[in-house]
Amino acid sequence: MKIVCDFCKTEYNLDRVPNTPVKCAVCGHVWMPHGRFSQKTMMKFIAAICAFIAACIFSFVVIFNFSGAKKSQPLITKINNKDIHMVVDENGNNRIFVSGDITNTTNDIYGLPNIIVVSYDDHGNVLSRQTFMPPATLLEGKTTVTFNHMLSVDPTNVKRLSVELKGIK
Repeated sequence: MKIVCDFCKTEYNLDRVPNTPVKCAVCGHVWMPHGRFSQKTMMKFIAAICAFIAACIFSFVVIFNFSGAKKSQPLITKINNKDIHMVVDENGNNRIFVSGDITNTTNDIYGLPNIIVVSYDDHGNVLSRQTFMPPATLLEGKTTVTFNHMLSVDPTNVKRLSVELKGIK
């Protein structure tokens, strides 16, 4: 172990760092020597810090991705309220005809899942959930496709409609 006098910079080679003050043989200065890190020790310390930082970043990514944080959906659905109207089916029954859009908000191509139209009464209770196939199987990026569907539910109690894509919350 090499120690250096703080005052005159005389160097001494010792087997170990003393734990008591030492006196310089050249200038008489008394000081408490401090051991220096060896290069191996410094490299181990830097490696440990890098590993700690990597573990923190990894933990943050895992927690953020699996924390239930709301991710934006690439496919957006909406019902065109102006395109909801009553029609009479082939049996003479009144039915609700609904039209809406599915928009791909990304630049990627997405496969379209089945569409679900949910009808509610005036208390917010679900009257029916009708599933039907989309008008296209794939939707290119930044495009919109329109869907149309005639509901089989009796329209007398229907006060509100919503649309969902099957399997997407």
